[in-house]
Amino acid sequence: MPLTPDGLISLTVILLLFSIRHASSALGVRMTLAFFLISAVTSWVFEEVGVVTGLVYGPYHYTAALGPWLGSVPVLIPLAWFMLIYPSYVLANLIADGWFGGAPRGRGHLLGLALLGALLMAAWDLVVDPILSGPALGAWVWESGGPYYGVPVQNYLGWIVTAFTIYVLYRSVERRWMPQPLGPLSDSPSEVLILAHAAMSSRIVGRLRPRLPDRAGCPRQPVAATWARKAGISK
Repeated sequence: MPLTPDGLISLTVILLLFSIRHASSALGVRMTLAFFLISAVTSWVFEEVGVVTGLVYGPYHYTAALGPWLGSVPVLIPLAWFMLIYPSYVLANLIADGWFGGAPRGRGHLLGLALLGALLMAAWDLVVDPILSGPALGAWVWESGGPYYGVPVQNYLGWIVTAFTIYVLYRSVERRWMPQPLGPLSDSPSEVLILAHAAMSSRIVGRLRPRLPDRAGCPRQPVAATWARKAGISK
């Protein structure tokens, strides 16, 4: 699958469906629906406020690369949030409790799992954001740039706050309703889920890393040299 904007949309939808399928088996249909709605609505609100005001992630705007819009945000974006929110939820459970299921034991445990999941989400974005906002795909534009490959630090703080809010809301519901798996589960499906998302990140980085700007916002030397040769500036 080519890593064009259309290819990225297709890849996101495939992994979204994979996350929904895994969540339905692990949590039950009702809890999966609750998780998806909480994630989609909350992330859209944060993103919409972020685009309009620049207060959440820093000044930025989306381009037409990601398809249809809802307000100032492409519809794909809240869907992509769940695509990453769910495997980060599974990872947080595995790290903290050695089991991918939820049901936090108390308020402190709930907040700890929510924070861990939010930090994992920010880690995903450390890899993905510089590439998707870079010259290769240009899915969004950082209007004032930033010190991390053109991305502002505020973006990652905004991701932590957004993801933490989603996890606190969902885990509060989960604590009240309790997941109801559709059948016996083992760790293996969770490992497949995590590996699939890791493969996605590896594919994006592997194919697009040569076009990733450096921390000053300038192209990496091999690509700069290629452009120079094409322009006849150097041999």
